[in-house]
Amino acid sequence: MKECIATPSQLLDHLDRLIAPADKRCALMLISLHGLKRMGSIFGARLSERIIADLVAQLGAATRPDDRVIRSGRFEFAVLISGLRNRGHGVLAANKLAGILDTPIAIGSRERKFPFAIGMAFSPEQTRDAEQLFRYAEIAARAAKITQTPYQIYNHDDLAAIVTDWDIEGDLDSAITDHQLTLHYQPKIASRSGCLLGAEALMRWRHPVHGMIPPDQFIPVAERMGIMPKLTWWCINTALRERQEWGDPARDLSVAVNISALDLTDERFIEAVSSAIGIWDARPELLTLEITEGSLMQDIARSADILKRLQGNGIRISIDDFGTGYSSLAYFKQLPADELKIDRSFILNILDDDLDRHIVSTIIQMARKLRLEIVAEGVETAPMREALVDLGCDIIQGYHIARPMPHAAFVTWARAHA
Repeated sequence: MKECIATPSQLLDHLDRLIAPADKRCALMLISLHGLKRMGSIFGARLSERIIADLVAQLGAATRPDDRVIRSGRFEFAVLISGLRNRGHGVLAANKLAGILDTPIAIGSRERKFPFAIGMAFSPEQTRDAEQLFRYAEIAARAAKITQTPYQIYNHDDLAAIVTDWDIEGDLDSAITDHQLTLHYQPKIASRSGCLLGAEALMRWRHPVHGMIPPDQFIPVAERMGIMPKLTWWCINTALRERQEWGDPARDLSVAVNISALDLTDERFIEAVSSAIGIWDARPELLTLEITEGSLMQDIARSADILKRLQGNGIRISIDDFGTGYSSLAYFKQLPADELKIDRSFILNILDDDLDRHIVSTIIQMARKLRLEIVAEGVETAPMREALVDLGCDIIQGYHIARPMPHAAFVTWARAHA
């Protein structure tokens, strides 16, 4: 077997010939040597090319004469495997090549391992189309890189969620400029009177390919990419702008926006929030910034300092998901807060679980001593609401009141509720 270099169209021609015989099983493996990209920039192109040449020789020795290794990019290879008896032989080939690529490489006096990813797809069982076979192998290689496993075999059901994460990472940065993000609003009401007090603004993303992507799927990706502050800035400005459209009956309603621990690592966040309030001519006390208890503990001293300064500007601070993180007065007394939100995991079983009811009661008593308003989220039934009223909860939100809804629907709901 000899290595050859091919353009994408030439590679597809090779694949066409590989899968043409109707009576033969074959497989395509795509190999990405992504660990060598960094090494090339550090040690130079000559050394990386020498290492690649050595790897190609080893791959060639490990495969059969009828198989082919095709270099499709500087650090990418395609391995065309023909005449497979069954799927298991393809797996054996993937394991053999992964073992070669996982062997430490000598650089000077040291040995280094370099990350790689292998994606594999089979013909004819998965497709008889060359472009589709290539795409399947490429998706599997991306999944191997994301999961940090030596190789992945394409399987639509198993890899759909992983590949969606990859697409999120590639498309999230442009979601704002392409107007794919919107806000949905979930009402917050006084537990006893039922009076509407405001709403929590929740981001929604309609991806052009994958449709609606829930926040719990794209928010962690945004934090990993470091672009969460950009999304927070968009969310605050959009919430304050849309709040202006709620009209006179809702002029005193507050809007709550979730923020990330990353937002509290930058001193400029205080200026950004103040600027947004000025741009949209909002009263500071009608903006609530919600942050989870666990996020605060990543750097409690710095977080507390920035939150105190925001609070000093009149902005309300809410501690979200309380009860799931550190939940200690030793930590909590350091934090500036106006509102405490009890995590829904305690609320959902409040009628059936005496321990959860006791925990909620204890949290409410503690919050009372600290002069905090108490919000219960995840309220789904009238009996749950009644139990929370009995325990002294101030504010509730949840499906019993209303589900999160688009801006126009919330305006209609708020006017009818008023």
